[in-house]
Amino acid sequence: MLTKSSVFFFLLTLLAADPDTPNARQDADPFVDKVVEFKVGQAGGFNADKLPEIVLGRPHGGGEFLGGSHVFSLGREGSITLEFVDNEVVDGEGIDLLIFENSIRPMPGTNANPGYDLAKVEVSEDGIHWKTFAFDTASRKGCAGHLPVFSNPDTEEGRDISPTDPAKAGGEGFDLAELGFKVVRFVRITDLGLSTLGGKTTMGFDLDAVAAVHSRARVATK
Repeated sequence: MLTKSSVFFFLLTLLAADPDTPNARQDADPFVDKVVEFKVGQAGGFNADKLPEIVLGRPHGGGEFLGGSHVFSLGREGSITLEFVDNEVVDGEGIDLLIFENSIRPMPGTNANPGYDLAKVEVSEDGIHWKTFAFDTASRKGCAGHLPVFSNPDTEEGRDISPTDPAKAGGEGFDLAELGFKVVRFVRITDLGLSTLGGKTTMGFDLDAVAAVHSRARVATK
């Protein structure tokens, strides 16, 4: 005879196996788990000795006017490929993926330029076939690397801000529906070789973290 508990367990199993059900399981953390490869561009490599841990887990944002140093610098036109291992990003309602850099907005009343380095973002389900999010460098729409990061487990202000909350965490959000993906596991970020600091050589896009807003634990396969 089926009991209430056995029926409940059966329904949970069905949800976990359904690729169209976002957030079916929550036992895997929402962050990327592995650095597949990286290519350091001109003037890049800051914190390379701390890879992969420096780009895994929660973001450590510096807030609106102070960029954090918990980052790996790609360098001009450098790139990094990351993999979700214990979980996968799924297409839910709205933003599905957040990418965090350490951009800085100028203090009010100053004439300073905002500090950011733009990057394009690609995603893949299998690490072989990739699609690129449309971007425009003039408006910065679709680019990663130009919004402040507020979520930070080490500060009083950022501790209570969920790194998977697109409205509060900061960083740039990406919607898988724009590319027609239901599920992705790989993310590639490539610096676009642009700078807001008078055209001077900089360290390029500074990656802090990547988080899935909508994710689920991967279902084991034989």
